[in-house]
Amino acid sequence: MTIETLRIIHQSYQEALEKSANLLEIAENLYEILNEIEISNEEDAIIFDSFLDGLRGCIQNRRKTFEITNLSIYIIITMMYIVLWLNSTKNMHIDIKWKARCKALESELTKLIRKSNSNLSANIRDRFGLKGIVQNDLKEKEIEEIIYIIFDCTSGILAGKNRKMKKEFAEWVKGNKNIMPMDKSIVEQILTIPFAIDFVKDYIQEPKANGYKSLQFTMTVQMYSEVLPGCQLEIQFKSRKMEEEAEYGKASHDAYKLTGGLSEEELSEVDKYINKVFTAEDFTKIHIVGFTGYKSKEEDINGIHFAKEFADRRISTTLVPSN
Repeated sequence: MTIETLRIIHQSYQEALEKSANLLEIAENLYEILNEIEISNEEDAIIFDSFLDGLRGCIQNRRKTFEITNLSIYIIITMMYIVLWLNSTKNMHIDIKWKARCKALESELTKLIRKSNSNLSANIRDRFGLKGIVQNDLKEKEIEEIIYIIFDCTSGILAGKNRKMKKEFAEWVKGNKNIMPMDKSIVEQILTIPFAIDFVKDYIQEPKANGYKSLQFTMTVQMYSEVLPGCQLEIQFKSRKMEEEAEYGKASHDAYKLTGGLSEEELSEVDKYINKVFTAEDFTKIHIVGFTGYKSKEEDINGIHFAKEFADRRISTTLVPSN
């Protein structure tokens, strides 16, 4: 895509920001504005239309943010009980922190542009993300073993790949008098949802070029489900060391977002401009409550520029004794 077309999208984004009162309206107004524009450059027009298609998907999924956020929290609750089950019945001592976030709108739109510009599918699988960070003070190899055990349980219990394991876990929850009826109901409901696991990426065994390590995959609600059919969540399992490297080290995700995984030498002028397309120029013209700047998350409580974190839980034998 040429910089000229990117400038058109950038100015349209400014207009959408000024017309909107909330995050969803930004995406909806941007689509309405762009849908009226004709791109004369034929190659750009194809990429532009691909981006518009991705933007429609963004809007449809963002309209379900409340429901998907709740589903994510219920999955975390279920995963916490899976860890308690492992600690209780398998003599394990797993200490794990669970986090969940919704991708920032500007980050999602930038990713859509990059994917469209590279002739890739405009589907965004990591719009909603869950992360399990093992906290045990062990050697990395031992933590990696724990990660693979938790993944096997996720696949076996939530995705139904191991009926015996799923039945054992369900019976343990049902018969455990220390689990609140409310939590039992949540776990029971989650176990009825048909999930599928795909796009498994084992960056522990094969780290990225920048050293990034994790075991991650997409968990999708099957299309025949009565609950949020087609909903996709990205789940990552890491050690504390992996997480620290991903947040603050050379494998930083923020650095990855700015380059799309390219080295500084590989970045074209278009690549560099893409980072500026979805940024606000004048906050005095924006009237969205809770969105006043880019300096900190306190200036963006909506998740427009910064990812919106909505869950942060920890489970261990110290915090919750095995029963």
